[in-house]
Amino acid sequence: MYPLVQIGPFRLSSGGLVLLLSILVGSSLLSRVARARGGEQLAKQADTCFYPVMIGAVLGARLWYGLFNLDLYGRNPALFVALRVSDFAWPGALLGGLLAGYVWCRWNGFDELKVADAAALTLPIVQAIASVGLLLSGEAFGVPTTLPWGVSLFGATRHPTQIYFALAALLSLFALRQLARRSLQVGALAAMYLGLQGLTLLLVEALRADSLVLPGGVRVAQVFGLGLLLYALYWV
Repeated sequence: MYPLVQIGPFRLSSGGLVLLLSILVGSSLLSRVARARGGEQLAKQADTCFYPVMIGAVLGARLWYGLFNLDLYGRNPALFVALRVSDFAWPGALLGGLLAGYVWCRWNGFDELKVADAAALTLPIVQAIASVGLLLSGEAFGVPTTLPWGVSLFGATRHPTQIYFALAALLSLFALRQLARRSLQVGALAAMYLGLQGLTLLLVEALRADSLVLPGGVRVAQVFGLGLLLYALYWV
């Protein structure tokens, strides 16, 4: 685990740096995928959507984390705008990005489903890279395990949930690329991506030791994942 990286006089979060790298890769890749699927017009629409979607994702990620940690954030509201990369939650980022993208597309007369399909072929790579950052910073760590591939973290051998997330993202990418070769209804790739995300959250979150938990021990991300999976099945 390497939570901080020394660059000259600065000590920077390894997770934050890798997250920034994943966003830069995602920006470039989204444009390429959109151009391949819909020419310059779709590429321009995707490029225009990128930053509003990022803003929505950041706001959603922080709001989700803060609202499910009101014991801390209620006492310190300034934390909602603090530069704490560890206090972001992926379900909130996905929901916030989806909402921002939908509103922006509708406002500008873009085809939101075509843009969403291009994003579905981009996001798994972004997530795979970002998962490496989680491993380096020790975030999203797993419960103790005796399995031989466990990683030593915080005084115990734990499930490498960060690696599980990365592998799930790569498997999702493979499946989505195979589906993209078929003649599908517009928006189907995006729906399948959400379904795969739901399945990933249902399976991997069960092995996390730092999940956000509701009263009664229900994991918030698993509830969200179930909703995504049901939505994808409804679409199909």
